Amino acid sequence: MRSTIQSLLDPLRLRLAEPDALIPMAFLGLLAGLLASSLVTAFRLALESLQIYFLGLPVPGEYSALPLAWRFLLPALGGITLGTAFHYLPKGIRAVGVGHTIIRFHRHEADLPWRNAVVQFFSATFALLVGMSSGREGPGIHMGAAGGSWMGRLLGLPHNSVRTLVGCGAAAAIAASLNTPLAAVIFALELIVRQYTLATFIPIMLAASAGALFSTVFFGTNPAFDIQLLHNLALWEVPILIGMGLVIGAFSAGFIRITDYSIRRTWAWPVWVRFGLIGLLTGLIGLGLPQVMGISYDSVGLAAGAKFTLGFLLLLIVAKLVLSALTFGFGLPLGPIGATIVVGGFTGSALGMFLLNFTQIPVSDVAFYTVLGMGAMMGATLQAPLAALAAVIELTGDTGAITPALMTIIVASLTSRAIFRQDGIYDTVLRANAHHMRGLSLWHNANDIAISSIIERNFTEISRQSTPNELTKALAEKPVWLVVRNDARHPTGIIHPLDVNRFLAVLPTKAAVWHDATTDPLHETRQEPVDFPADQPFDVATQLTILPARAVDIGLTLSEARELMLADKVDVLIGQRTTVPPFKRTFGVLTRSQLEDQTQNAR
Repeated sequence: MRSTIQSLLDPLRLRLAEPDALIPMAFLGLLAGLLASSLVTAFRLALESLQIYFLGLPVPGEYSALPLAWRFLLPALGGITLGTAFHYLPKGIRAVGVGHTIIRFHRHEADLPWRNAVVQFFSATFALLVGMSSGREGPGIHMGAAGGSWMGRLLGLPHNSVRTLVGCGAAAAIAASLNTPLAAVIFALELIVRQYTLATFIPIMLAASAGALFSTVFFGTNPAFDIQLLHNLALWEVPILIGMGLVIGAFSAGFIRITDYSIRRTWAWPVWVRFGLIGLLTGLIGLGLPQVMGISYDSVGLAAGAKFTLGFLLLLIVAKLVLSALTFGFGLPLGPIGATIVVGGFTGSALGMFLLNFTQIPVSDVAFYTVLGMGAMMGATLQAPLAALAAVIELTGDTGAITPALMTIIVASLTSRAIFRQDGIYDTVLRANAHHMRGLSLWHNANDIAISSIIERNFTEISRQSTPNELTKALAEKPVWLVVRNDARHPTGIIHPLDVNRFLAVLPTKAAVWHDATTDPLHETRQEPVDFPADQPFDVATQLTILPARAVDIGLTLSEARELMLADKVDVLIGQRTTVPPFKRTFGVLTRSQLEDQTQNAR
């Protein structure tokens, strides 16, 4: 029976190994989406059922309904309990979340172990149940991606197909959680797959549609935030939106830095200590601000309806931002996506309340600024602006929000990345955990970078006819490379300083160098010594190894430089720029190894 099934699957596997197998891949993507949606829906139903029937909350997430003592004891004891459980788990299955998914996707052929997904399901359910301040989207992405990986491995599909199914599972998970299928597609492509191709786009779209369908069947047609907008953008609001983008960009950078710092300082601590401390901190803050406990989506809805005062919103912003960043940084099995949405929503609502108090804008406009804040904080923290824009459009159902959302998201993203020098939250986390992922950037590729940005500028030029004294003087500048010029002063190659050092080191111990003198009748070369004065020029090519190089314009892109190296079969390029024609100035040296490293990072 098993051999029969295997023989039936072999033609499918061969077909899926090709890059244009759209129809079978689309069908499998739909199945992966259904599987991932089932897992995420079960996770969400389990959490919300426990919140209502076990904790007795009137609606899921409303921790303000708990007695005061429970607000402290629930997260405090829950953190210690969860930390103790993790302490006794094997380290190999503790790794969970989106960061784990990215690592397994790009370094382990998209093989996500099912044991880690099981740990993710139960640990995230417990952490959110006891009120830990974070979101459900990160755990959902891991579980959905693991479902796609499991399906691909079960069928024995080629690795390219398994990777696509993992992206399908991630997209379906986001769509099932937020009911935003378009944003889910872009999220999966920007955060997990990190490339756009038709072969992956269509299956992921179908999977996201399946996720949204599941969300509709079990949780209704409304997205996670049922916020209706009735707003026409006025010209006087443009500077206000730019200012909001700057503030949210700074908040995003602060969130990322707190997370990064807490990871680097606490990762060596015992896991029960880290989880226990976060539980105690959550309990203390929850005594006065229960709105920051759990995912806090209900609190964002209240903020959008202008139910909180301006001063109270400022407290919520600080508390949610710091507590969620520490929760994620201390390693709890949760994710930052929902937390960034909440912090951005509180910030936008605070701006709306300020304008409501001082300019008498309509109360409905508070919801407008709330949604824009959600998109801006999400886009800046994840460095996924297109996904954030799609989320805003789907959450509001209003195409009129596109222009103001674009403004705030772009300003916030640029502020966090260009002004505060912060990468996206997941890139930062992977780097802090010593997982230096290469080749994952969607910000640029090899056609967007000129060689002038990466060439080695620490060099010294020498003539091919040089004296030992001139070589010694050149080495005194401690260059990385020595650029050799010919008689026409054109660069022809490079020499490594170590080779020159070795040559000069033996010169004082020998009275001469050797050259061919005569040839005897047996055609054997006889060599005779000649004097080698320190101030007499000699052809360095006869004594040292020169790496051939080609002079090129420094405006070449990395892609052009790579193609030129392959075409001319050279391993070194020397960047030049014309100053006063026909004279050219040398700017630096680019080797093949440098180029390959940078090209990998730019893909």
